[in-house]
Amino acid sequence: MKSYPLSRWTAGLGLCGASLVAPVALAATTGHVGVFSEYVFRGIVANGGVAVQGGIDHVGDSGLLAGVWATNTAAFGGSELDLYAGYLHKFSDTVMADVGALYYVLSEDKESPLYDVDGDGTIDQTDLDTLEFFATLFAGPVKLQAYYSDDYVGTDEEAFYYTATYTHKVNDTISVAGQVGYTHGDGAEYFYGDKYIDYSVMLNKTIREGLVFSLGFVDTNLKDEGAFVATEDEPKVMISAKQTFTF
Repeated sequence: MKSYPLSRWTAGLGLCGASLVAPVALAATTGHVGVFSEYVFRGIVANGGVAVQGGIDHVGDSGLLAGVWATNTAAFGGSELDLYAGYLHKFSDTVMADVGALYYVLSEDKESPLYDVDGDGTIDQTDLDTLEFFATLFAGPVKLQAYYSDDYVGTDEEAFYYTATYTHKVNDTISVAGQVGYTHGDGAEYFYGDKYIDYSVMLNKTIREGLVFSLGFVDTNLKDEGAFVATEDEPKVMISAKQTFTF
């Protein structure tokens, strides 16, 4: 299958938002802004260099949640805006769950043809905006997440993503997080070239209240060529600084 020559634009779809929402107290509005050495989405890097990302999350007394998140991307010029809403239920101080929907808006996607969606040998004008549904379970240091889309990145095919994260608190200012994820479904496998596993290890250091510096290793087992992954994905070292604040 031919693809528009935007090799390795696979990060597009940020997912730093909703379930996404960390297990915080209800009736809270928080914001965050950060600088990242690369924009990484489910283990894969957008080769665009430094990314500036930020958002606002709100959880009401009833558990209803909503938020917005934005980043620059290497694709289409480009920017991404994520909108999400859902419901968060607190079972105890350490166990919470949320469900909801997440909509990725890629404002520049209409300006560029992408790939041969209908298989007729011509490159189609494609709308990449994607709706995903999510569910998350927070249980102490463990976070389990699942995502589903019935039209993944303009492919008109399904995609599934499951991920688990374990965070170990070393002391009051240092933590280590290990994560593993699994992507599959016809839409995802067309886009990336195959189903695949991603994994990461992150070291987080709180510099002062709300300011966290992170250093980590991210990789996948992805080797096949998809619509946007033209070569084998490579291991990468990531650094970031992120400030969180409460309104």
